[in-house]
Amino acid sequence: MIKRNLVAVLFVLLLASAMIAAEPVQWVSKPALTWNEQNQQGTVTFELASLTDVEVAIIHPATGEIVRHLAAGVLGPQAPPPLVANSRAQRIVWDGADDYGNPAPLPSDLVVRVRAGMSVALEQIVGGDPYLYYSDEVGDNDHSPWGINGLEAKSDGKVYVWGHSSNLGPPALRQYDVDGNYLQTLFPMPAGKDPSAMQGWGINLRPDGGYSPKFNLLTSPSLTTTFLDARLHMARLLPTAEKDRLQFWRTGLTDGAFDLMTINTDGTIAEDPAEQLLGPLVKHPPFGYGPVAPNKVDIHSLIGPVFVCFAPDGESFFLSGLYAATTVYGNERDVEMDSFWRDGQVWKVDVKTRTAKVFFALDKQEIPTTKRDRAVAYGGSRSYAALHGVAVNAAGNVFVCDRLHQRILVLDPQGAIVRELPVEHPDAIALSKKTGVLYVTTRSGDTRGSGAVRLLRFPDWRKDNAPSEDIEVSPQGYNREQSHSYVVVCDTDQGSNVWVAHSQMPVRIYRDHGAGLQLLKDFYRVEGAQRCVGFDRMQVDPKTEEVYLLDDHDTVWKVSDWKNPQFVKVPLETACIAIDARRRHIFGRTLRDGSSSNSVGRIARFHLEQDYAPANYGNTGTHCVTEQMHYEWCFDGNSDKGVAVAPNGNLAVVGKTQDGLRVFAGNDNQLPWAGLKIADLPNNAGGVRFDLAGNLYVGYVDKRPTIALPGFEEDKYLPAIGRIHKYAPTGTLQSGNLFPQAPAGPTHTYDVLYGAFETQCVTRSPRFGLDGYGRIYYPTNIAQRVSVIDNAGNEILHFGTYGNRDAKGGLPGDQTSSRDIPLAFPNSVDATDNYIYVADMVNLRLLRLQKDFQQEATSE
Repeated sequence: MIKRNLVAVLFVLLLASAMIAAEPVQWVSKPALTWNEQNQQGTVTFELASLTDVEVAIIHPATGEIVRHLAAGVLGPQAPPPLVANSRAQRIVWDGADDYGNPAPLPSDLVVRVRAGMSVALEQIVGGDPYLYYSDEVGDNDHSPWGINGLEAKSDGKVYVWGHSSNLGPPALRQYDVDGNYLQTLFPMPAGKDPSAMQGWGINLRPDGGYSPKFNLLTSPSLTTTFLDARLHMARLLPTAEKDRLQFWRTGLTDGAFDLMTINTDGTIAEDPAEQLLGPLVKHPPFGYGPVAPNKVDIHSLIGPVFVCFAPDGESFFLSGLYAATTVYGNERDVEMDSFWRDGQVWKVDVKTRTAKVFFALDKQEIPTTKRDRAVAYGGSRSYAALHGVAVNAAGNVFVCDRLHQRILVLDPQGAIVRELPVEHPDAIALSKKTGVLYVTTRSGDTRGSGAVRLLRFPDWRKDNAPSEDIEVSPQGYNREQSHSYVVVCDTDQGSNVWVAHSQMPVRIYRDHGAGLQLLKDFYRVEGAQRCVGFDRMQVDPKTEEVYLLDDHDTVWKVSDWKNPQFVKVPLETACIAIDARRRHIFGRTLRDGSSSNSVGRIARFHLEQDYAPANYGNTGTHCVTEQMHYEWCFDGNSDKGVAVAPNGNLAVVGKTQDGLRVFAGNDNQLPWAGLKIADLPNNAGGVRFDLAGNLYVGYVDKRPTIALPGFEEDKYLPAIGRIHKYAPTGTLQSGNLFPQAPAGPTHTYDVLYGAFETQCVTRSPRFGLDGYGRIYYPTNIAQRVSVIDNAGNEILHFGTYGNRDAKGGLPGDQTSSRDIPLAFPNSVDATDNYIYVADMVNLRLLRLQKDFQQEATSE
């Protein structure tokens, strides 16, 4: 009760502060600039009727270009210099210099502009492609665990696709109609629902009545406390006979018994675990998962792909694809042929009792048991089983993909073989209820990348000995264990729509008019599709408004045309960037520099406006600034934690724990530059920037912030939220070395809610931005919030609420009535003079917000 009362009080205070901020801002005297030619300095004056935030700039009257970012901050007791504290009337002296300390040409011709009372308005969202899943076209490779983990067509005509949306790992559950037109996203969970219907996901309740997801992990990130999303071991969608419920399974929760979880097809979920968690897929006999002996790493496991189809009466289902084996650290060692769950069988499972019986079995003596023999027999990898896909028709005939004998088996309702169709490497299977046409996907391949996925069509399975069509749908067929291709059929008045899915495609829909298959929709060829899978790191060129996004491996995208924004890959391979807007350079860490590992490299300089060609230093013949560095590499990406460039060209790098924060300074004729450690940093550090005066800012976790975050008091990641620290230079910009000596410590610590940092694999630390006035823009990722503070730490504004990709903040296509800017995981923020940019690494989209001001005036 006390906690609820405290939250209520905090909410009232927040409302009160919002009301104060909403008071109209009025001029008492508009800005004026007086230039004294004799003293070569100017005086800026203005007065407001109330204390609010302001920004003061010296500009060219004709172009509006800013010559000097003179001052910005919240007027009041902590107004940052050169603003006068506790005064609505301001008088600021301008020394006649531009942002870099150079005399401004014709200063008497310049004017002052003052803008007051900043707010933001969502202008554009780029990305959020509802057809984008992570695959070969956007960076997948032969050993990636990410892919398509479910495809299901319901009787009401809705089709559900479940798979990883990017190389970060967060999955997406999306709903489409039978023709593949996007309808809605069910996971990440929808916004705008009754919180009581979303509690089962694991949520934080916000004071405004909304909710935010709790996280299993931040690395992926995993936006739920259920087992639906748990990094690499993502649950898999399992077909059900119910049109309004979806079912998932995952091993390892209750003795590895393939536990089941269910959600509703509108994205709601039962709060009661007894209604949400359905227990094991099969209760009798038990799967027998567990250590071979106490304290042993040998595990009795069930592995292989899992295929399920329901009998026509819905009272039982057929199960195939599994086999029992002993594994060591997840790697198959011995196939167990004496188990009830041995390879080469199809089981029939009673829905009510979850009791399994063997429905069909291949001869035990035929089953290969060594890795080599199984790879040869099954198509090249240990990810295959003897029997794969299973389907059933209205008459009760069961169709089974027999990889061992390279055939499709047709069984009668009692399990006797009535027909064999020769097919190489059959994987998944489906039938049209309307026409009886049989569709089969075939799949082969291994870790070396061989094999393919094909779609076969058999018009009459009773007599056909060969398919009428054989189409290659993916040149790569390999998947990791417990993965496979998918095929489902949706009968329509125009013909049968055959959906095929696989990690490397990821979805294609073929229309069968009766005369053959025609491609109806390719998820990677949808008009207007956006292919960027980055969004975890982002920087903006303040001169051009061009935005650079990184995917945490080595790919960089750019958005430059805001009238027709598109993600365009640029010819850079780096996991980190820093933009030198003054000299028109971009810095990044080279990959695999003299090494086969992308865990090493040097910080190097490239031209921003010459196709990113290397920008060599003087006569050195190299564009590399630093010595070769080593970065911890995780499977989830490169652990670069931040690079920044100062106005004079100095570099700051956040490295491994032993390296801490280093600054590199030198001249153009002597490389590599020497690095000086500025500060020791903890492992959970990330984000670094310079301001125009050469002050250095870095984010890291040093102690729990003191700021309240209503609704998140019990969130497990609250202690992992960092703060931002400022280090004043010990040298000067003009000397060429901002830090000839290490400072004694930070000159200011901003007690803010910066990020939160994942401690298990620190690869995607948050990123903050600075504008020309020294204002700081930072994300609070777990609370879907972005804040703006002045250089003294006064908050100017904050915005953001939870929303998945269907929430668009009132822009066209918005499917929710969100109260604020919708975000799912804002991990990187940057700003220019007129815009704020937010990269959302779960919704996979870039938000562009325009800065608005209650008052703006320019001197005459």
